[in-house]
Amino acid sequence: DDDDDDDAATFYARWPYREPRDVIPYLERRATRGDGASILEAYDAFFARYPTYALGRAKAALLGRELDRAPKLECCVEIGTFLGYSAIATAMRFKSARARMLCVEYEARHAEVARWALAYAGLDDRVRVLTAAGSEAVGDARAFVESVKGVGTTEGADVLFLDHAKERYLPDLKLYEDAGVVRPGTIVVADNVVYPGAPGYLEYVDSSAGRYDTHLLEAMFEYEQVWKGEEGGPKKDALSVSVKRA
Repeated sequence: DDDDDDDAATFYARWPYREPRDVIPYLERRATRGDGASILEAYDAFFARYPTYALGRAKAALLGRELDRAPKLECCVEIGTFLGYSAIATAMRFKSARARMLCVEYEARHAEVARWALAYAGLDDRVRVLTAAGSEAVGDARAFVESVKGVGTTEGADVLFLDHAKERYLPDLKLYEDAGVVRPGTIVVADNVVYPGAPGYLEYVDSSAGRYDTHLLEAMFEYEQVWKGEEGGPKKDALSVSVKRA
């Protein structure tokens, strides 16, 4: 039977969600091992019942189009991995056999599920999940870049994705710039820059400031997608895509 056709009471009784790892049995039932797309579909179905802050289908499609246009997609760093949704969506688009990704997740219970999901998708040999705060993982990220591109490389990561504590976007971006993780040509993608918003971030990466070439990809705030009836309706949001200038 199709669990998604269950009425709400039946679904919640069958698939309780008290802690992050409670999603795993549902993914095992709904998704096919080794099929990242089916895992994302299962996440979408589950979180239609339990609203959360995962990237979601609409934003994943926008991100995917940007990644497909990237000159290189071999060295990716993500800060704020949550349960691995965006990591799977990114790694599924790797074309090079040498492409690798480092994910940094502060919450150990989230990192545990992300590791499981990446292994279930068959991507754990290409994506590493580090349990740490973004500000504490700068050295790890630089070492990761050198492991992919060679010790002493003058290049940074191809893509840096920010989706962690919004007040940390700007200070952490500066840390990653200083460490050489972000260098000319690096694409920095940041979620939720309109709502809830990241203090000072858009002003810093705005094209007029001369540091980055930036454009916004408008989308609705993922957490409120299912609450169409709320006063004021769902909130408008956006992903920002910024290419570091020389």
